[in-house]
Amino acid sequence: MRAHRPIAAAAVVTLAFLSLLGTGTHTVQRGETLAGIAARHGTTATALAKANGIVNPNRIYVGTELVVPAGSAAAPASGTYTVARGDTLGSIASRHGTTISALVAANGIKNPNLIRLGQRLTVPAGAAAPAAGSTALASVTPAGGATTHLVRPGDTIAGIARRYAIPQQQLIDANGLTNGAIYAGQRLSLVATNAATSAPAAGGTTHTVTAGQTLSSIAQRYGTTIGAIVAANGLANPNQVRVGQKLTIPSTGGGSAGLRCPVQGGAKMMNDWGFPRSGGRFHEGNDLFSPRGTPAVAVVSGTATQVVGKLGGNQVKLTGDDGVAYYYTHLDSFGKSGRVAAGDVVGTVGNTGNAAGGPPHIHFEVHPGAGAAINPYPRLSGVC
Repeated sequence: MRAHRPIAAAAVVTLAFLSLLGTGTHTVQRGETLAGIAARHGTTATALAKANGIVNPNRIYVGTELVVPAGSAAAPASGTYTVARGDTLGSIASRHGTTISALVAANGIKNPNLIRLGQRLTVPAGAAAPAAGSTALASVTPAGGATTHLVRPGDTIAGIARRYAIPQQQLIDANGLTNGAIYAGQRLSLVATNAATSAPAAGGTTHTVTAGQTLSSIAQRYGTTIGAIVAANGLANPNQVRVGQKLTIPSTGGGSAGLRCPVQGGAKMMNDWGFPRSGGRFHEGNDLFSPRGTPAVAVVSGTATQVVGKLGGNQVKLTGDDGVAYYYTHLDSFGKSGRVAAGDVVGTVGNTGNAAGGPPHIHFEVHPGAGAAINPYPRLSGVC
C-alpha cells in the first residue's frame, strides 16, 4: 500500500487578541485538553465549550481553532484520586469529568493501560460531562453546495472548514480525522452523514454493566453516545453506573448500536477513507489487516450474499436488518451465506482480487439504506 505523507493540521499556536472584544484564538495541539487550554488562558472549560459550540467537552481535535472568551472565572483547581480495584483510566476520567490524555499528562503515565491498586493520581481540572440527551451538532450545508473536497498540499482542517463555512467538528466527524492529519490527494466528505452525527432513535439492545465499565466505554462499544444512553435510561448522574445494572442501548438510525467488529481478535484498522486509487477512484471504506484466514464476522444480523469480482475478489454483501448494506472484499474464503446472525463467520481475511500480492486484509464498506458509501471509521473505532 502506497504511503501517504500527513499534512500537519496546525503547527503553531496563534494568540490573536481582538482589542475591542478582548478575545483570542488557540489552535489545539496534540495531547491538549479543553481543561488544560482553559487553565492556560485563565478561563474555564465550560466557557470554552460555550464559546465554540462544543457539545462534548471531552472531545477536541488537533488543528481545531478555538475562540478564547475573555473575562471568565479561573479554572477549578486540581485534586487527587487513589486507584481502587476495578478502576481504569477511562472510568476515573469519566468520574472526574476529565480525559484519559489529561490524566496521562498530569501523572507522567507511560502506559495508560497499566495503573496499580493504591496508586495516587493527580486529577486535573476537568470539563463537564455532556448533558443528558446531547448529540453532535446538526450538519451545516457547505457554502456553494459542495459535498466533497480534494485535499491539496498546504491544506489544513481549519482552512477547509473556513472555505466551506462549516464547523471543523463536522469535517472531523464526517471523515474520522481523530489524529488531526489529512493527506494530499485525499477526498474529504464535507457533509456529516455518519453515525457520529445521527440522533439516536428508539429501539436497540440491553447491556449489563461489568466491573471497570463507564458510560463512555459502553457508548464506544455500541457506537452510540453517552447522552443517548443517559436519556434512554433516565440517569441522574452519568458518572455513576453500578456493576450488574441493566442499560437500554438505543439504536442510532444508522444501525451502529450493537455493531460487531468485522474482524475479531485485534485487527489493525486503517482510516484510509478518501485516499486516491487508480483510474481516478477514491477509497470508499476502511482496511482491516489481520493474518490470512482470520474469521470475518457479520457485524449485524441480516442476509449474506457471496460475489466474486475482478477488483474485490471474493466478496460478501451483508444486507443488515438495520437497513444498512455492509461490504467485505478481498476475502480468502467464504463462510456462511443466506440468513446470518451477528457474529456468524461470513468469510476469512485474504488478499484476492486487485489486492493480490499485498498484505491480507478486508476492505470494509458501509452503505446506509443501500445508498452511497460513508466512512466506516466513526462506527468501527468504538468496536474494533
